[in-house]
Amino acid sequence: MDRRLPVASMQPETSISALSNNTIIFTDAWGKAAQRFDPHHLSGLPADLRRLLVDAFRVYGAGQRPGTRRTTWGAIRRFARFVADDGMIAMAGDLDTAALGRYVLWLKKEGASRAPRGAHAIAFDVLRPLLMWCQRNRAGALARDLEIPWNPFPGRRIHQQPRRRLPPDQIKAILRACYEEIDEIWARFQHGQEISRRPELPPKTLRGQGLDRWIWRISRIEGGLMPDRAALEEHGIRSATLVRFWGGYRTMAQYFHITTDTLASFFLAIAIQTAANPEPLRHIRRNCLVPHPLDEHRTIVEWSKAKTGARLQRAQRRSFDRRRRYAAPNLIEMMLALTEPIVATAPPGEQDRLFLTRSVYKEPVRRSLRSRTEVIEHSVLRRAILRFTDRANRRIEEWNAAHPDKPREQIAGFAPALFRGTVATEHYRASGGDIFAAQSILNHASVATTETYLKSEETTRLQRQMIARLQDLMIAWVCGPDRNEPAPVSRETRAAVPFGHDCLAPVASGRDGAERLCSRFGGCLSCPGLVIPVDTEHLARILAAVDRFEQARNRLDPRRWNLLYAPSWRILTQDILPDFPTDMHEAARAIAAGMPALPELE
Repeated sequence: MDRRLPVASMQPETSISALSNNTIIFTDAWGKAAQRFDPHHLSGLPADLRRLLVDAFRVYGAGQRPGTRRTTWGAIRRFARFVADDGMIAMAGDLDTAALGRYVLWLKKEGASRAPRGAHAIAFDVLRPLLMWCQRNRAGALARDLEIPWNPFPGRRIHQQPRRRLPPDQIKAILRACYEEIDEIWARFQHGQEISRRPELPPKTLRGQGLDRWIWRISRIEGGLMPDRAALEEHGIRSATLVRFWGGYRTMAQYFHITTDTLASFFLAIAIQTAANPEPLRHIRRNCLVPHPLDEHRTIVEWSKAKTGARLQRAQRRSFDRRRRYAAPNLIEMMLALTEPIVATAPPGEQDRLFLTRSVYKEPVRRSLRSRTEVIEHSVLRRAILRFTDRANRRIEEWNAAHPDKPREQIAGFAPALFRGTVATEHYRASGGDIFAAQSILNHASVATTETYLKSEETTRLQRQMIARLQDLMIAWVCGPDRNEPAPVSRETRAAVPFGHDCLAPVASGRDGAERLCSRFGGCLSCPGLVIPVDTEHLARILAAVDRFEQARNRLDPRRWNLLYAPSWRILTQDILPDFPTDMHEAARAIAAGMPALPELE
């Protein structure tokens, strides 16, 4: 009889995979449960494959927003339905390239039947990083020949409808209305702060108490904050009196701090100037202003935009000239002052946010467990924008009645989500069809993403005109101005052309017929019309320019060199030089030695 005890089998397994069957709980920064996901909803997956995907979801979900987590979990559940329907994946090792191919076909079939347009592509895009995580961190668990396609739905945007945009006149009308309200808001707030700081009650006016006495009395109730209506009644201040003489409760609150109505005009003006996505802008932080490293008159506005499946958020930034009265940095500083009185009453996790607002009701009246002071909710902001539109249109009606010879157009219904595509299209049009100008405004990493914002009949026409103009320049450079015989090649090596080319159109005609300096003048290496012949003379100029850049790198401040000169150096060394044959370098070096020395960069 074998009396030995199998001790090893009695020890509980404590690996991550063994714990993956438990409910997945994501907590906030203070340890409070924010979201829960039940792995039993993935019953269609084999046990080992379910553990792998749950482990990957735990890791990736920690850096995602709640909405992105729900989308990712929905993609995993959809994949589980496919595995159950397919019946050919009995274990994690059966998930190979052929299985993913069947999944793509299954998604296409499902997408053509009942799923929204593009949902099948999103389901695969969200699942891809989880499978890649399993390949990196659970080696050998999946099939060794598994290849994950990067773009299994290449034509999904062919039939995409153009994004809705606002007319330029509407954008100008919205900005005009915002600036008019901002002036009133700021004057009212400064007056209220000046009265609240007075040590004694202001004297009475000829008729009644006077506005200053009301402001002073209300500021003493809750330390400079606007109390709710019940607290006002307890101190002998009737809401009917405020409505009758001073515009009501909401107007009186503007003398003390930000309100939902006053926040709307600031949010809209900053959204138009930054061309930011409304949701990331709603969560912008209070320390979003950064001094410009080179121009003392400019300030950079920074905010974060969460990316699907990314552990880190992508930084967004734009710089503005602070000498302009309504520049975004100046508006943000006003917002900092307007929200400063209510910051201490916000939850700890939201005290670093800019767009805070304070409800006019206390928690029991609002029937909500959220704090009375918090980041403005999407639904609250939407209603505030509707009230802003009504106020602006009433002012426009009054203006049109008083100035019939200078009528203004009323503001139609809009949403902040339309600003981004509208601003990008206006920059694209002003640049004469330069998509890189729109890309820099939208902070996109890929031009393909920018194209989805610009897709329209007008932008397509501008693209064709740009291509035709570049083709004319190339033909004129090759064949000469009359296009009958090739242009003569100059044998003179000039040091004024360091990168091996001449600019054929440093001055271009705009849409209005006026001539303007090329937007890429001085940065010709990034010009889409750049053409450099592959010969020893042009290679000699490029090698001389590379040497000059590298000499400056050893002499200049590293941060300044990386900011100003590193992009051109990378284009020369990584994009242009590899196109020249290696056996051509020796002869080009000999020519470069006899060339006049290039001027110092600084």
